[in-house]
Amino acid sequence: MDNPIVYEQPLNERTRTYLRLEHLFKQAAYTLRGFSVWDSRATINALIDILEIVSRGDIKTETLKELDRLYGALSRLQDMPGVDRQQLSSILSQLDAAQGELHALQGHPGQALRDNELISSLRQRGTITAGSCSFDLPGYHYWLQQDPEGRIAQLEAWYEELNTIHKPVSLILGILRESADSSDVVAEKGFYQQSLDNQTRAQMLRVTLDHSLDCYPEISGGKHRFSVRFVRPGDSGRPVQVDGSVNFRLTCCTL
Repeated sequence: MDNPIVYEQPLNERTRTYLRLEHLFKQAAYTLRGFSVWDSRATINALIDILEIVSRGDIKTETLKELDRLYGALSRLQDMPGVDRQQLSSILSQLDAAQGELHALQGHPGQALRDNELISSLRQRGTITAGSCSFDLPGYHYWLQQDPEGRIAQLEAWYEELNTIHKPVSLILGILRESADSSDVVAEKGFYQQSLDNQTRAQMLRVTLDHSLDCYPEISGGKHRFSVRFVRPGDSGRPVQVDGSVNFRLTCCTL
């Protein structure tokens, strides 16, 4: 498959949260070292969104549970034939290290950002459209006018503050993606449906399409089954279901 496009669909709330965090960390990293004021604004907005997510519930405890679950599941593979023990040992060491760093964390991830006056004022204005204009927050406007090197150094420190949750999230998602087998399937008349094995714990679906296809998938799923409907934009912009067969690659991440 040339130049494929991958669409992912989480099948539980924990995976949904991790995918959102991954998206925001990538967004923050992309503009982190940009010299313009707008790069700094975009980075801070992404960091604040990350902070909002990690402030809900006890993500530290939930992530520790997920790391422990994956460690147990992978440990049971050590004596199975055909397993690359060296690679498995490396992954287990990474899981163990991530657990250790989270256990050592005092309080919640991003605590220093919560206590920062500038970040706090921006979070308070977050519900107001364009609430971070210069006349709303002159202190923020002042900070943005400082030397780019100084702004970037501060942003890097804030980004690093959230790295204790970024590293385990990246590790968990990477293991989920790499642990599953893919199969080539066909959606007849643009629709595909499949039941899920109740004995396995499906975490995420991945649908891979050739870039040349003029359609995209709408994926829905739960504990017992999932469906994929392929659509293309209609003349009015409203998506229209494809009426022909669509070949795609399906990956069900169940570790």
